[in-house]
Amino acid sequence: MRLKTFTAATTREAMDLVRDELGELAVIVSSQAIPETGETWVTAAINPEDEKQSDHQMPAKGIGAVVRALNEHGSPLGLTDRLTDVMHDVGGEDPQHLLASALPSLLGFSPIAEGLKRPILLAGPPGSGKTIIAAKLAARERLAGRTVSLATTDTVRAGGAAQLSVFAGILNAQLAVADSKAALSKLMENGASARPALIDTQGVNPFDRAALGELAGLAEAARAELVLVLAAGGEARESGEIAAAFASIGAKRMIVTRLDCARRLGGLLAAATSPLALAEISLTPTIADGLEPSEPGLIAELLLRNFAMSPNNNIAASPPYEVIQ
Repeated sequence: MRLKTFTAATTREAMDLVRDELGELAVIVSSQAIPETGETWVTAAINPEDEKQSDHQMPAKGIGAVVRALNEHGSPLGLTDRLTDVMHDVGGEDPQHLLASALPSLLGFSPIAEGLKRPILLAGPPGSGKTIIAAKLAARERLAGRTVSLATTDTVRAGGAAQLSVFAGILNAQLAVADSKAALSKLMENGASARPALIDTQGVNPFDRAALGELAGLAEAARAELVLVLAAGGEARESGEIAAAFASIGAKRMIVTRLDCARRLGGLLAAATSPLALAEISLTPTIADGLEPSEPGLIAELLLRNFAMSPNNNIAASPPYEVIQ
């Protein structure tokens, strides 16, 4: 049995909220007038099986559409409930407007400004796409007519520095390799013209405190902002814990990659409440494009477009692939 309390100016409006979110099969447990505000509280309940039946019987709209999409994405229940409370205050029927208006109450948005003023050290778990992001950020700077330098401390992974070297050659950008904190610090002291703007690093285990400490030391040596690079599609709690681990060593922002390969973004939501601000999102593997500054409207669009508003068109019921017997 799932219980939820709804608050509205009138009993009728509260009942509308119950139907929008829980469906026609919800049972009203109690209602109460609030003398101080004149509002009404309505507590409703629904059995999980009835809730599934309601989903198949009723097209979702308004808040109900957003809640259905968030549930499909695996959004943490607490986060969904808090967003729902904010959407009740926003009002209206347009799902994207409701979600875009509610997201800034829980998530931070802080795009990386063009024209880098401070070195950025890209960090994250192995395989999260740090090297590609370094190339994408460098390409954005070069396309805007600005000079950019690249550096890497990834001297252990086979082909790590070589991959970035290829990108640097294409972008006509300077590339330096530093195999230690001392080397990176010396590199940064060579003068403004040789100062790397973007620093790629070796992937680290986010639950290895010693490895995280070494990474924090690299950022300090470079006097750089440490930015987490995290692939989309991860399980929500795992993604949240990874983001929190990098926040513990000074990260304030994150870049989310592989959104073209992920359908469920509950991990993105969990990571962004870690509390790292969303900076950029990577929508394609193409170096010259596909990196977008993060903002509430874009995140709301991504969360809603993966799942149809009507249960008859739900992705879970109609997988976009052929099953071969």
